[in-house]
Amino acid sequence: MSKLDAGLVTECATWLSIVAQLFGSRMNVLLEPHGLTPGQFSILHHIARQRIAGGMRVTDIAAAVEVGQPAVTKALAKFRNLGLIDLAGNPHDKRSRHVTPTPAAAELLDTIYRDIGPDLFRTFGAIDPDEVRNFATQLKKLGRWLDQNRLGAVAT
Repeated sequence: MSKLDAGLVTECATWLSIVAQLFGSRMNVLLEPHGLTPGQFSILHHIARQRIAGGMRVTDIAAAVEVGQPAVTKALAKFRNLGLIDLAGNPHDKRSRHVTPTPAAAELLDTIYRDIGPDLFRTFGAIDPDEVRNFATQLKKLGRWLDQNRLGAVAT
């Protein structure tokens, strides 16, 4: 295995930053008709994907998606008004609440993926399918490493 050099690392970091910004802007436009921001989409997607018995604590959601607790609380109020989540008090800690997704959350996420699917296929269709598979594998590896090696705490 060859060593990484500073130029390659800098190039990867630069392009990752550029792609994250461009993809985030694209997702903002794609999610707008559904009334969600990319941050809200990330929070809802995390809640729906986890399926933790008894629900998730707000602080755990904030830590997982690296968003401040006030922003998560605001998003949860919106989701509750839309019928996407249920909030229940924690019998062991009166200060915390547990969040569980409703079937409407899964339905909304399915609708969003159906609606943005053509754009995602056009986006990733610009790359050879074998390269997309390799890219997905590498993104998962990078994502897992970053998840296990987080820096600092998110401001609340």
